[in-house]
Amino acid sequence: MQDHIDALQSLGSQVVYAGFCKQDRFQGCAVVHVRFSGAIEAGFGFTREVMIFYSPHEDLQGRTFQAAARELTTTERSVTPDIFFLWSPDQRLRVKLNDWSRPAKLAIPLLIDDEDELSLITLLRDYIYARDLFYMTTPVHGASFFGRRTLLQSLRDDVFNQQVTGVFGLRKSGKTSILKQLQEELHEDQVVTVLMDLEAFPSPPEDPTDDIVSELRRRLIEELKVHRLRTQELSQLPERPGILELKNALQVILKRLHKEGHRILVLLDEIEYLTPADRIDIAEGDMPRVAQFLSALRSVVQESDNFTFVLSGLTSAIVEGGRLYGRPNPLFSWAKAVYVKPLEREEADVLASTVGGKMGVQIEPGALEALHEASGGHAYLYRNLSSAVVQHLPTDVFQRTMTRASVLSELTDWKSRVQGNIEEIVQHVKRYYANEAVMLDVLMESAEDFKELAPTEHVAVRRLMDLGLVQEHDGNFEASVILELV
Repeated sequence: MQDHIDALQSLGSQVVYAGFCKQDRFQGCAVVHVRFSGAIEAGFGFTREVMIFYSPHEDLQGRTFQAAARELTTTERSVTPDIFFLWSPDQRLRVKLNDWSRPAKLAIPLLIDDEDELSLITLLRDYIYARDLFYMTTPVHGASFFGRRTLLQSLRDDVFNQQVTGVFGLRKSGKTSILKQLQEELHEDQVVTVLMDLEAFPSPPEDPTDDIVSELRRRLIEELKVHRLRTQELSQLPERPGILELKNALQVILKRLHKEGHRILVLLDEIEYLTPADRIDIAEGDMPRVAQFLSALRSVVQESDNFTFVLSGLTSAIVEGGRLYGRPNPLFSWAKAVYVKPLEREEADVLASTVGGKMGVQIEPGALEALHEASGGHAYLYRNLSSAVVQHLPTDVFQRTMTRASVLSELTDWKSRVQGNIEEIVQHVKRYYANEAVMLDVLMESAEDFKELAPTEHVAVRRLMDLGLVQEHDGNFEASVILELV
């Protein structure tokens, strides 16, 4: 540790905290927090203290690595949440950490050359510049989540006000990331959250209700146990209970949880798989149990003080149609619809600058403008293009800079690579929105014809605008950047 302190001091950095690990069975490991110099913080995107974890074990085990990761998340100090250093006398330290760590939880082996004052800088550059935090194929949350703060706060308010909300938007627009981030942020507020992906269930005309009810019961029991809360009424139900049985058991548990200040939130993602308009008449089709299930959830909201649910997906018909599978739609004029639209320029700039900073990348204003123009602000396309640019920035410099020229030089190849993704996004819209599909085809053929039809197809036009596929300027309509990339 003294060698490391000397190396840090030579670079204008200092140790600001030292102690022992607080994790069970790892109290013999040491924890140090470092505050790097202003130049290093600016060069590598640090804004907080950075943890160094010292293990005395010559054969470093995965459980020690996990203990270090837990120490990082449980400390009360302001520490960088996604990067830490780890030292051990294990000769295979570098190999093991390269295998165990991930870009979103990067463990850097603290192996520096005592004879080379800049070896720590080289180490940081080798690991931090190798990360690509823009490239994400799965929903992001925690330290990787940026933007959408206004929508998230609105959803938090809805949970505590028992307002049922539908979150709608294009595929890969960030809906699931928003749900996961909401789930994470509510954990400390005594909210038991169940997130279910409806894409995994059968879709109408095959009735998915029994499977959904059964899985919801199982997941509720699982999450309640995590919070060490009562599960008896749900556990006593059969594995495949009826809708009414689940509703009654849930209401009993909610009454007990209310006394303890706990809430339950159910998040139903990919809701369009309950309303596939290309396969069944969702207004009068023979699937009444889907409507019955949603009606039961609505009843629980109305009869309890500590329960609500959120829907998420592409199609808003599930809250905007007056009829649902031959029954009055229980969510019509009752659930609120909000749309995840493309990122506004300011929000996108913050995302790019923050994520880029974590990789030691400074992004010039011209580059930020070019990123937004080329992607239309669509979350997936924006991150994907940013990733393509970062991959071609040099790594043998102290400060990497993304310029407008570096963005423009990637556009041709990037457009060809993402065309399949964009076509899938657009086809998904056409699959579930028949009228909107026709209007999209009209727009791509003639903006004047689209404008002429717009007054009679105002519902379809509004949905296309809400989804960010169509833009209106002074009464004229034009395709968004997303459609132009098809």
